[in-house]
Amino acid sequence: MRIEIVTVPYRYDEFNQGLGAGPQALVTAGVAGRIAASLHQVSNPLAASLAPESRESGQPAINIGRLGASTAELVAEARKAGSAVICLIGDDTAAIGVVSGLQQAHGANARIGVVWIDAHGDFNTPQTSVSGILAGMPVAVLAGLAGPRWRDAAGLQAPIPTDRILIAGVRDLDNQEESLLRATSATILPGAKARSVTPFAEAVNDLAAGCDLLYLHLDLDVLDPELVPSASTPAPSGLDVKTVSALMAAAYDTGKVAATSYSSLNPGGGRLGQRSISTTLDLIERASAAWNATPDTAVAAD
Repeated sequence: MRIEIVTVPYRYDEFNQGLGAGPQALVTAGVAGRIAASLHQVSNPLAASLAPESRESGQPAINIGRLGASTAELVAEARKAGSAVICLIGDDTAAIGVVSGLQQAHGANARIGVVWIDAHGDFNTPQTSVSGILAGMPVAVLAGLAGPRWRDAAGLQAPIPTDRILIAGVRDLDNQEESLLRATSATILPGAKARSVTPFAEAVNDLAAGCDLLYLHLDLDVLDPELVPSASTPAPSGLDVKTVSALMAAAYDTGKVAATSYSSLNPGGGRLGQRSISTTLDLIERASAAWNATPDTAVAAD
């Protein structure tokens, strides 16, 4: 199978800062070779970018959206060429651009499902968020519950209905975020339940049955902090690499995953960052070995 690697080397709209340095750290550490070890054909990574003239001062959400438009273009081109896509993204805000690209390649009416594996729900809105952190909002933005200008700037043509969203591994939710999330039709598998592959496999198969394709998103903080000790948003009692790779394999077994993102690697902190990089490479290699099929691409109509 051919895999295109797309990097988004930004933390929000800041190039190569903090988590934004994670994608290049993986490229430098040989991530392409680790993926190719599973006999995949792997392209040279292509990087999304935000042109200086496209920035609006004091408007990070719009800037993130415009960066997402660049990501979307690369993802769409890869999918139209029949390739699977692995996105190495600085933080979770880049997911809107990835899904936008899938819509561009498969059509605005394509039934896209989102499989979000994360220690956090990322389902806050400006009204529910205690911190106002944009990286805590992308699933709500995808669902059309927040960030209309963000979505528009990224070219997202249609929100994702919440009955096409599966959030797994979550173990840290804000109170109002949890209330909002549980008022929707999204499926939630808490961290303890995600330790068993069977309930996740059942949930992802149910989701896939009603979707044309899936977007698989992995935030590295779902792993135990001992494995990613430089994580910027650690949550205790995380999962191990074997378990997470098995969850991802269950999603790949549906044959409907078109793109996968790995998010939120903090390569800083000396030995701590090196440990996190090593863990991430191990996970990517294990998971990629289980990815053997993607859905057909229906090119969007003009």
